[in-house]
Amino acid sequence: MRVVALISGGKDSCYNMMQCVGAGHTIVALANLQPVFKDELDSYMYQTVGHQGIALYAEAMGLPLYREIISGVAVDQGRNYKPTDNDEVEDLYRLLTKVKNEVDIEAVAVGAILSDYQRIRVENVCQRLGLVSLAYLWRRNQKELLQEMIVSGVEAIIIKVAALGLDPRIHLGMTIKEIQPHLLVMQEKYGLNVCGEGGEYETFTLDCPLFRKKLIIDEKAMVMHTEDPVASVGYLNLKLHLEDKENYEGIKLPPTVRNSLDFVKDLSDTVFSDISDIELSETELESIEKLEKVKKIKKNEFHPLLTYSGDNVEGLNLCDNELEENVEDGYYYDEMHDSSEIKPVLDHRTIYGNRHGWYFIGGIVGEGVDTAVATKDAMKKLINLLESENLRLPDVCSVNIYMRDMDQYAALNKVYVDTFSFPNPPTRVCVQCPLPNDVGLILDGVAYKALNNNQDSDGVMKERVTMHVQGISHWAPANIGPYSQAFKVGEVVGTCGQIALVPGCMKLTDGGARAQCSLALRHLTRVLRAAHPRAHIRSVVQSVCYVTGRGAAREARRQLERRTAGAIVQCAVVEALPRAACVEWHAWAHTDNNRFECSSPSTCQVSFADAAACDRHRTHASNMSDSDLEAVLEYALRKLLNDCQEREPCPALYIRIFYQVWGSPTPQCMSTAAAIVGRRLNSRRPALAGVTLHVPSPYADALLPF
Repeated sequence: MRVVALISGGKDSCYNMMQCVGAGHTIVALANLQPVFKDELDSYMYQTVGHQGIALYAEAMGLPLYREIISGVAVDQGRNYKPTDNDEVEDLYRLLTKVKNEVDIEAVAVGAILSDYQRIRVENVCQRLGLVSLAYLWRRNQKELLQEMIVSGVEAIIIKVAALGLDPRIHLGMTIKEIQPHLLVMQEKYGLNVCGEGGEYETFTLDCPLFRKKLIIDEKAMVMHTEDPVASVGYLNLKLHLEDKENYEGIKLPPTVRNSLDFVKDLSDTVFSDISDIELSETELESIEKLEKVKKIKKNEFHPLLTYSGDNVEGLNLCDNELEENVEDGYYYDEMHDSSEIKPVLDHRTIYGNRHGWYFIGGIVGEGVDTAVATKDAMKKLINLLESENLRLPDVCSVNIYMRDMDQYAALNKVYVDTFSFPNPPTRVCVQCPLPNDVGLILDGVAYKALNNNQDSDGVMKERVTMHVQGISHWAPANIGPYSQAFKVGEVVGTCGQIALVPGCMKLTDGGARAQCSLALRHLTRVLRAAHPRAHIRSVVQSVCYVTGRGAAREARRQLERRTAGAIVQCAVVEALPRAACVEWHAWAHTDNNRFECSSPSTCQVSFADAAACDRHRTHASNMSDSDLEAVLEYALRKLLNDCQEREPCPALYIRIFYQVWGSPTPQCMSTAAAIVGRRLNSRRPALAGVTLHVPSPYADALLPF
């Protein structure tokens, strides 16, 4: 893409330009916002110290420079930004509008690392102008990132300090290489952000591999902004000139500047973490599993009726073909069906709430052969259900869509975008399932309305908060669509469906089922971390992994269970996923997961010894009586409710039943049975959605918010 780079003179904006070039983009212009009458502004958005040297960057890089005056202040300081008169964000909008009108640009490079405040506002401006935000430093480990900048040839000096442990008289003018050891000590001692993301210090870049010429300091004068016995604030005013570089032969990035694929090669959080409790890498986990498996074989602890000849015990390496095709070789599968075997699906939409402010939406059927018509029908029904409980679309936290034909995704998405047209939409999962020709999709979801008596463990009022990161980075896939990566209500976090896109280029990773399982699960981990300060992968209490092949189901279960505290993981074999992925993860987490006793359900049989066994199964399932079905659902719901009814009489239930496309009771029978059992258990409010799958074994997936 053709990129305009936002520059402040600091190391971060310069190194992000290097990352953009490494990703294959072309920097075509520079843009800067400068102060007027003052060298240092107390801006929430922009670095202004060192603004006198910015004009030299244009000649140093051989690019046009666009500048605008900072005339506004931080008027709108809320979590979410709306265009506001006299706000400094509108200065950025004016600047980028000018650049776009004069230069052919598609994206904006921004050196944000951790500040959601800045990220949200830059993304707001980019969205209004139809530009893509490129923030390749976003949520990088700051200790690693600073070292990477130094060894990659970013020569920057400290131009401002404003933190405990930094002294203007000592540290101003030092290079980042010189001050790095001190910053690491201050991080351990005071929790200082090594890259200065907390405003502890600011830098000015004198040279980097993108510069044709380097900046030379002629004079520097220290200005004490604030004298303080604990943390004085001071900065430098610089006079500079340019000098040619010796032996300059054009832009040549060092090997330390990694590209998008480099960040997913080993899927190891030990080299790319945004928290201090770094998890085991894939290599370490594989080694541990290998040792445990060898020990079990020696002790003859494996099931005597199963064979493990398909596994390479010495290396524990199953190739992707084995995972997807041969893991159960020799068994009989019967997935032959046509539209006549798909039972009718009738609309059974419901919405029920509980005393905690949660509302469960189930059974919305989008009727129509045309996908756009069916989606409009489903959206209208959703809005009517919400209005019946005095809810609005912005109250919806998550949406699950089961559509008939993934090839019609664009038609569905167009209607969906028009419906959820506000800045912080709900999370979303979208998969393809076998549906009758007159049904375009089935929809269920969860909404939340804040109540006065609902507070989290910190005593803060619970409210719906979403994380909608739209900038492209190496962190996790950007959400450029009408959905958020995650929502948070108190201690509860829900994620969108995560597929194995390489974040830096937004393309599906190579490598088949195993690689896709690992990468999608890493995305899930990082989203949880970013959504809540106390959340991590061990916070997951329930997840559904949608897969397009049976081998991926076994791999997905293995990879999640080895990372979590007994999280419930369901694997559903579906017809298709977005971007032709073979794995999509969806999870609910709770930051106080150790309070809950969770166990995985028994493994479902997904194959038969022969055709006769398959036929017996089909006959038995299709002849299942209403009383048998009610008994099964009652057992499942009693397990779910446990002691819930003592805490909340007549609780609302959120239930999804995944059932086989053939050989199961009809959807109408399941809906009726769920209603009967709900009344029997003194809960008249089961929000039910039935989802057709290919797998021969149906199961129920149910949830009560915590």
